[in-house]
Amino acid sequence: MEKYLHIVCFDNPYPPTYGGAIDVFYRIKSLAQANIHIILHCFYKGDLHRSIELEQICQNVYYYPRKQTIRQHCTFTPYSVASRTNENLLPRLLLDDYPILFEGLVSCALMAHPALNKRRKYFRECNVEHDYYHALGRASSSLWKKVFYHIEAWRLKYFEHCLAHATEIWALSHQDEAYFKHNYPKIKTRYIPCAHGYTKINAKVGMGNPYILYHGNLAVEENEKAATYIIQHIAPFTHLEIVIAGHSPSNALAQLANRTPKVRLVADPKTDTLDQLIKEAQLHLLITFQATGIKLKLLNVLYNGRHVIVNPTMVVGTDYTPLCHVGNKDDSIIALCNHYSETPFSYEDIEARRAVLLKENQQQEILNIL
Repeated sequence: MEKYLHIVCFDNPYPPTYGGAIDVFYRIKSLAQANIHIILHCFYKGDLHRSIELEQICQNVYYYPRKQTIRQHCTFTPYSVASRTNENLLPRLLLDDYPILFEGLVSCALMAHPALNKRRKYFRECNVEHDYYHALGRASSSLWKKVFYHIEAWRLKYFEHCLAHATEIWALSHQDEAYFKHNYPKIKTRYIPCAHGYTKINAKVGMGNPYILYHGNLAVEENEKAATYIIQHIAPFTHLEIVIAGHSPSNALAQLANRTPKVRLVADPKTDTLDQLIKEAQLHLLITFQATGIKLKLLNVLYNGRHVIVNPTMVVGTDYTPLCHVGNKDDSIIALCNHYSETPFSYEDIEARRAVLLKENQQQEILNIL
């Protein structure tokens, strides 16, 4: 029997250039390869860019413009949810009785709609959203943004109660799995690992080029905060040059990097350039101050890079701690950087990654559910 699935997505997941889009796109791709017929509904901001890549692997793709007016701010419904509503979505969902997968809480405006009461409705979380928005508020240097993020976090916390109408919750990390099980004990919650395009461990044995790499989207305030921390607290005490690579660094970050010895900023690297930086680095330093979601850049370097040094928050709720070198204070992070600056990456390191990373099979888990 042929199987069909509606997917309601918070954004156009192609191109998959950031964590949430990567998880969605490769989930769609793997399910389509398993002969699941996908009917995709995605919201977009700005100009519409139709995706030939999506349209080739989905049965149908529907695009909905986000409503970005002052009206969406003046409601008890979170702005991130209210802006993702469209009068055409519900009628299209009601054309059949196929199961529905809501990608991210912000896509769940119809989760509790009475017309969908008898449907199988799955929820894939991106973050515990109110925690994520509170963290954005703490990281922001703009007073207006701080106010918006904290108000949005408050609204998202109450809107989250719509998940009582879900058939299942698919958690992105073990930490989030525990949160949803505690708060929605009547709804089945299961951990389903992140989807991505990596199929084998590409890391190379031996010594890499003599630099330490931190990479991320530097337009995200939390990533800029991490990069600033590395430049100020770690770089002055390491043996190797530190490379900070990412899109849209602020002027303040660029100036800080330029005046700090042994720090090189690679702004707006092309995909090939970033891939080469990851492949050739002797070690990777990944710091985060938000224990939210899953950090796709961590998976990227575990599949493609040599030694990985992290702080505990980067690996919380994951199975990846044994694959990383964890430092919880400046001194321990610096000591790890200096030690692994001179330590070859080994075949044993690669086998350890294979044992953990390649056992994850999101496709089969979802097929078993559907």
